[in-house]
Amino acid sequence: MDDQTPSLKAQLYAACEEACSGDPDRLFTQEDLTALDVIPPKDIKKLLQLIQILTNERLFAPVHLHSGLAWRLRPEAEAAKYKQLTSHDQVLVYEIIDAAGAEGAWQQDIKRRLNVQDNALRKALKELETKRLVVQFTTVENISKKMWIKANIKPSSRATGGPWYTDQFLDEAFIEALQSVVMSFIKNRGSYLSKGERSARSVSPVLPKKGVINGAASEAAIKSKKRTADAISKDDAPVVASAKTRKTIRLPLPAGYMEYPTTEEITAGIQAAEVAKGQPLKQEHVQELIDVLVWDNRVEEIRMGNRIGYRAVRISKQNPSLYSKPGDEDFWESRSNGLTTVPCGKCPVSDLCEEGGPVWAGGCEYFDQWLA
Repeated sequence: MDDQTPSLKAQLYAACEEACSGDPDRLFTQEDLTALDVIPPKDIKKLLQLIQILTNERLFAPVHLHSGLAWRLRPEAEAAKYKQLTSHDQVLVYEIIDAAGAEGAWQQDIKRRLNVQDNALRKALKELETKRLVVQFTTVENISKKMWIKANIKPSSRATGGPWYTDQFLDEAFIEALQSVVMSFIKNRGSYLSKGERSARSVSPVLPKKGVINGAASEAAIKSKKRTADAISKDDAPVVASAKTRKTIRLPLPAGYMEYPTTEEITAGIQAAEVAKGQPLKQEHVQELIDVLVWDNRVEEIRMGNRIGYRAVRISKQNPSLYSKPGDEDFWESRSNGLTTVPCGKCPVSDLCEEGGPVWAGGCEYFDQWLA
């Protein structure tokens, strides 16, 4: 080792720190290290010498890729922990747990990779735990697995289940409550309230007579005199109680609307409302809730240029029983189907309706009244 080696080693490590300041998990290949312009051009021997020194000091962590070997930068404080290890087994076990990161390492996997006896592995893990370098934890995927992780980091959300699990059990009540909040936010931002007159009608199931005048004196009169639509409505229509009410309903926004709420805005709304106190809800967590609502066909994506917004799906009038989630029942206008609004669906003389007959679609008075 010449006099320039310590200085070049420090310069190379500092250059790597600066290069991965925005990406702590960045990997460096030999070409990447050469491009840092710390080592004299084409001096591959010197570069390999510095890489070996940094690897021995645990400042570089080797990573095997399909394309070859690369190195990940290890902070100096983390590299110093290797100096506490007093046996070769401890070093090997800690290296595996260190490389596993927030996902943790399964005890059986460590044993298989190192090909060591159970007693030697348990002894090494016990010593590392005593030095407060590693801790044991369990995952929501399999609570019987013995997992190990570095003591200074928290397990990933994949291992713990994130905010959706409490004491390793899926918190369904919490999820449903947050879904209701997300659904309410999307409704409020993706529709508008409208007040208008609505007729409340209650119709008796008694059917009217077949289009003849009440109390006709003779069979000839029955055959010759057909009742008008108004006469049928007044004389033989079922008892109807109608009232004009003003009911507040939600209506969809016009085509081309570009302000539907995005995942980022929904996340900010939930955080501002503090409905998930104690749970660090992030944007990816809220996206998971939205994805479930999309799969349930309660919410749909709307592209707004480069952004994606969300709006509530209108409830199917033909089969509303499919949508019995909380908050769905009061959305949009009252449920009905096409046959209860189009005159044909409740026409008292529909069986007389035919082309050229006494009642036909082209001259239907009920259609005139409905369209008016």
